[in-house]
Amino acid sequence: MFVQVIPEKKTGRRLIVFVEGYREGGKVRQRTVRRIGYVDEFEHLYADPLVHFKAAAKKETAEMKEKAKPVMIELSPEARLPFHEDTGAYDCVSSIGYAAISKILYELGIPKFVDSRRKNLNISYNLTAVTKLLVYERILHPDSKRAAWFNKGRYFEKMDFDLNAVYRSLSILNKYRDDLLVHLHLAMVDRFQRKATLLFYDTTNYYFEIEDEDTLRMKGVSKEHRPLPLVQMGLFMDSNGFPVTYDLFPGNTNDGKTFTPMSQKVRDKLGMVHIIFIADSAMMSGSNVADIILNHNGYIFSKSIRNADKDMKNFARTPEGYVRFDDKGNKIGEKDTLTEVSFMYKTSNGVTDLNVKDVNGKKKKVDGIGQYEIVFWSRKYEQRAKLDRAKSVERALAASHTKSKDVLDNNHGKNKYLKTLIKDPETGKATDKYDAQVQFDFAKLEEDESLDGYYILETNVVGWKPILDVKGKETGKFEGDFGKENRWLAKEGQFQLNRMVEPTDIIEMYRGLWKIEESFRITKSELHARPVYVSREDRIQAHFLTCFISLLIVRILEHKLGGEHSNEQMLESLRRANVAKLDGRHFMTLYYDSVLQKLKEKLGIGFGRNVYTKEDIRKMLGDSKKADPPKKENH
Repeated sequence: MFVQVIPEKKTGRRLIVFVEGYREGGKVRQRTVRRIGYVDEFEHLYADPLVHFKAAAKKETAEMKEKAKPVMIELSPEARLPFHEDTGAYDCVSSIGYAAISKILYELGIPKFVDSRRKNLNISYNLTAVTKLLVYERILHPDSKRAAWFNKGRYFEKMDFDLNAVYRSLSILNKYRDDLLVHLHLAMVDRFQRKATLLFYDTTNYYFEIEDEDTLRMKGVSKEHRPLPLVQMGLFMDSNGFPVTYDLFPGNTNDGKTFTPMSQKVRDKLGMVHIIFIADSAMMSGSNVADIILNHNGYIFSKSIRNADKDMKNFARTPEGYVRFDDKGNKIGEKDTLTEVSFMYKTSNGVTDLNVKDVNGKKKKVDGIGQYEIVFWSRKYEQRAKLDRAKSVERALAASHTKSKDVLDNNHGKNKYLKTLIKDPETGKATDKYDAQVQFDFAKLEEDESLDGYYILETNVVGWKPILDVKGKETGKFEGDFGKENRWLAKEGQFQLNRMVEPTDIIEMYRGLWKIEESFRITKSELHARPVYVSREDRIQAHFLTCFISLLIVRILEHKLGGEHSNEQMLESLRRANVAKLDGRHFMTLYYDSVLQKLKEKLGIGFGRNVYTKEDIRKMLGDSKKADPPKKENH
């Protein structure tokens, strides 16, 4: 609806009317909606009556769209249904949930990135459209590339390419993988003010249901205990839970050996400096620590208390020196009973020299690493450890007092708590020539129980250092570079943050590692990263690139929702956000819920109408392709 001014020749006055356009017989026509009055009748009320009523017309138009008139649809029961030429079936259901995914795709600049490169390619199809289809399908209907191609009819976008174009596109996308990862990082810095102070790192692997190995898919230690060829993935995540970058390694690569090449990647490719790397005990090695130190970064790595030496175990079990807290986070005294303690920690300082190999394989000594260790205990960790061990103990008790030597072969599961006694029947002395008797190892169980709930964190991250007086007492003042966020202390080999850093701060930083474990779970359970359905290495690489992009989009949408809904709820809502075709122009909504309502508010996408016209859907999808200007996010 808009304003039209009609001049009167006799009086010279100008009449204001509201007019709307409509289509009839293929032609656009106009009709008067309402008479407003003459311009001179409103000059004493408004500085400019035309400006006022134009704004009123615009507002009323928006309200009319919200309260649209009933739509009359005529359906012929005997009408012939058109079969889709690719699927050989009739399907009147289309997705509008992908508008939210499209919104983030365009905010990240992915279509623009692909567009700028496909112009130089001698291909007959739209690489950008294929890329969008692969991401839409990975999030909404994760399956094979062939299934994704069959589903292209679900989307209100031009996707006129054949199945071979999908596979060829994977090979092309892999060539741009590193450039695209850099582009995504810069987009996250621009739009979400990503700060690279904390980077979490972990690995997982994906198995392939094949027998023969190749240079990438090789047999190794499967996270899912599958005796099949694997690919190993290393993933970095920032402190907000957004994935930063990743890489793939042969399946037989040790977890710890993936860290150094990945840390080099974030330095060289992404240009990140002054980083605190956070990882679990699998990354704890002299080479990895040395790589961090030599590049003047910080680290927080966990260490297994069960693999520690005798002195450290005794240090952990000794009750003196712990700072204790109750379940409400209040500090309590040493005299309080252990049953009142929910969490406690103490520190052990030390200086270490490391001998490592450089890129040429030559040994190099790294002197005086100012690391320290935090031993902490949690009642929740203790309870979980006992629960995890219960089945192994039960099975070990059942298997004791047998004549089997199988327990000598490994130390996993129940075998951990079994020991084999071999005695000479004549002398009674131990020998390896006679029958073995299996017994339950109560000493081993007692040792493990004494360490339940304890963890060790090793770090070189420090805060402001107290200034001491001539007698060595703290003055209440602190030494630090107050002009910078952090700095490298070359003499101490420590990474100093520009603030106070308590052991609880280090522990809290480490606890963020659970987010990366959840990200791996999302790729496997929600995005179905495997089975992969492609076998060429370049296409395997591109498959995981689309999985990475999809994971990033899911995390961003989750962030937009303010964490009010789980990623499972969000994905379920997007997958059910479909419309059904009623006639050549109208579509009826099939599903709407509070998640879609929230996405409508946060992303400005027109979810929630009962009936859409083609024009409504085009506008909604057009809005999803308009990237909002970057703005500072509050974290």
